[in-house]
Amino acid sequence: MSNRKLLNHLSGVQKLLEVGIIISAFVAIFITLSLFTFSPVDPSWSQQQWVAEIQNSGGRVGAWIADILFFGFGFMAYLIPVIIVSFAWAILWKPSFSLDVDFLNLSLRIVGFIFTFFSLSALIALNVSDYFYYPSGGLVGDILAQSMLGFFSLVAVNLILLTFLISGTTLLFGFSWIRLIDGIGEYTLNFIAWLGNLPATLNEMKEKRETGEDQRLFEKQQSLQDKLEKKQQKQTEKENKRLAKIAEKESQIEVDEQDEEIDFSHSFEQDNQPDDAFLGTNFIDQQEEQLPELNIDNIEWQAETDEAQLEVEEPPVVKKQAKTDFSHLPEHARPAERFVAETNIAPLPSIDLLDRPDKKENPVSQQELDNAARLVESKLLEFKIKADVVNVLPGPVITRFELDLAPGMKVSTVSSLEKDLARALSAMSVRVVDQIPGKSVIALELPNRHREIVYISEVLDCTKFHENKSALTMVLGADISGSPVVVDLAKMPHLLVAGTTGSGKSVGVNCMLVSLLYKSSPEDLRMILIDPKMLELNVYEGIPHLLTEVVTDMKDAANALRWCVGEMERRYKLLAEIGVRNLAGYNSAIKKAKAAGEPIYDPLWKPGDSMAESAPELEKLPTIVVVVDEFADMMMIVGKKCEELITRIAQKARAAGIHLILATQRPSVDVITGLIKANIPTRIAFQVSSKIDSRTILGQQGAETLLGHGDMLYMPPGSGMPTRVHGAFVDDHEVHKVVADWKKRGQPNYIQEILAGDADLDMLLPGEQSEGEEEIDALFDEVVAFITETRKVSISSIQRKFRIGYNRSARLVDQLQAQGVISAPSGANSNRDVLAPPPVKD
Repeated sequence: MSNRKLLNHLSGVQKLLEVGIIISAFVAIFITLSLFTFSPVDPSWSQQQWVAEIQNSGGRVGAWIADILFFGFGFMAYLIPVIIVSFAWAILWKPSFSLDVDFLNLSLRIVGFIFTFFSLSALIALNVSDYFYYPSGGLVGDILAQSMLGFFSLVAVNLILLTFLISGTTLLFGFSWIRLIDGIGEYTLNFIAWLGNLPATLNEMKEKRETGEDQRLFEKQQSLQDKLEKKQQKQTEKENKRLAKIAEKESQIEVDEQDEEIDFSHSFEQDNQPDDAFLGTNFIDQQEEQLPELNIDNIEWQAETDEAQLEVEEPPVVKKQAKTDFSHLPEHARPAERFVAETNIAPLPSIDLLDRPDKKENPVSQQELDNAARLVESKLLEFKIKADVVNVLPGPVITRFELDLAPGMKVSTVSSLEKDLARALSAMSVRVVDQIPGKSVIALELPNRHREIVYISEVLDCTKFHENKSALTMVLGADISGSPVVVDLAKMPHLLVAGTTGSGKSVGVNCMLVSLLYKSSPEDLRMILIDPKMLELNVYEGIPHLLTEVVTDMKDAANALRWCVGEMERRYKLLAEIGVRNLAGYNSAIKKAKAAGEPIYDPLWKPGDSMAESAPELEKLPTIVVVVDEFADMMMIVGKKCEELITRIAQKARAAGIHLILATQRPSVDVITGLIKANIPTRIAFQVSSKIDSRTILGQQGAETLLGHGDMLYMPPGSGMPTRVHGAFVDDHEVHKVVADWKKRGQPNYIQEILAGDADLDMLLPGEQSEGEEEIDALFDEVVAFITETRKVSISSIQRKFRIGYNRSARLVDQLQAQGVISAPSGANSNRDVLAPPPVKD
């Protein structure tokens, strides 16, 4: 009975030990989670503050425990769970309970643990920077290190602590440093001996390899000889079958016919003689250099090669590229006579003309993205904004963090803190996207530390650009995730571009023009380039796509726009006569009519319009793109008339195939008027200086937070939400290469009437009058008599005298100045002198 009770007692003790191990494991895991999810903003022992939610996985208890451990032990706090598990394993993990304890060994291990733990804490406190606002070695290590520094120097303290650390490690783990030194010495001696025997080992390996090569060579030659013997046997069987067939045919011939006997053995021996000679060759005595002549592959396809040599080899036919015929085009759509170089020229420039990017892959790891997301959440918490990062989208220039706001949190609260968040996150600028279509989250866009350049060759070489069949396909760059952004100008149908100096606006316009040159030939696209700065677009001078020289005089620019309006009206008349709705339908109808052998003749032709006796055939019409690089300068010089012409083109020219690209660096309301904005819904905003400029171009803020150097907001047609695009970069030498490549294909056919429209009365549009044809007011003579008699002239005096409105009175004053009756305003008060003599009294 006593033995059974003792066994039951031991079993109960063992159960308690196992429970102790389980509890120790739980405590270690709980402390580990509390330490690794520690947040300095959580309420704890060392600080008290309100937060929306405690971040620590251990809750309030975990936050207190982590704070106390970090305060007391610093970085050594991470070793406490390991120490707990180790002690539980050493003390509680017993297969059977025993009271026999080696107290001397236990005491030495306890002393070793104290030496190791305290010396390591002091070393960390001396040599590692602080963790948050806690000492790196904790309160224990900091007190010990500072106490010793009062008696010893820094070097001496480190040496003493290292001595305690090594001694404590020896006592704690029973580690023998002498055995370690002996083991290192033994391995070192063995390594030196191995190095000494290395040449002999290499020679032995070389001999084995040569022996193996000789054996493989012999086996290969033997295999080749076996193949030749099989081949000879098959030829013998084939010849025997042929002789048997001939003998069978000879037996059917009449006996009286004496045929000459044919000896086949001689030919058979001759046929087989090369094989016999070949078999007599001694393969083993041949040198290694002669082995390629005996390649099995050569023997297997030798017969096929002999048969192929019997065929007549025809010389390769060199296909020359057909010269493109532009004779069917109208004058303004046809380049001048082209010349073709000696080498073949592709229909469009090669992508090899552009620079290829040097791929330096620096992918951001998932750990870095997670750390950045946690940083964003903590900085938002500092401003009392509770939000969770649900998605991170890294891109070449920026990284977008999608935030799920807590219930009741307003988006306007986050938007109003853009500058504060940029300061807190040490970023150049932060853009808050308050609405993402199809998602219930907002986004925070932060610039990357290392910005990647989006080369135009990358975007032009994408599948999306090649598969787009539109002749007006343009590339803008890459979106926030790095995917290419390809647009169609025909669907816009006009584009308004704005941005300050240095924002990348001119590079963006060059990128659009280069992409058009990579997509369209002069047969499909013609262009008018207006460049007030005389520097940006002059590089395109001489390409066959131009309708006229690059326009640099703003008076000529007004004439070019006037010509475009006249061409638009002419095209609309043609569309109405043929019965189609747009230029694509017109070109399709012309093509079908020619294919059917019933061409369509010009319905607008009248006798006397040309020297021809009948109306000419209608030809395909190209699309016309008008590019204005600095729209504000043209508005300043030409004025209201330029705005009217642009408005007319923007309102009607889509169906006629005429499209506008207007760029300006001053997006103010006097340049981008409400009438222009209403007719050009597609806009691109580069970096601007203020929110007002951003609202002027986009109708909303956001462009002022862009990063510059091609960073843009693209608002597609029919959408109120802009898309952030990182503009593609095209260098000047790349543009020169593409232009030079197009100049090889042909010369432009300029139309002189485009710039000389001001001298041609036929260029006046319906409802428009030339200067000097304004109708004289009915009161003109009475006003002349009045001012010549009083010798004074002013708008207000004419208003009072003749009881008319201000506008009519001002027009009368302008007419008086135009006729020379009065002088121009002069002086500070803008007084006018009456030049006409007073009336003669009878």
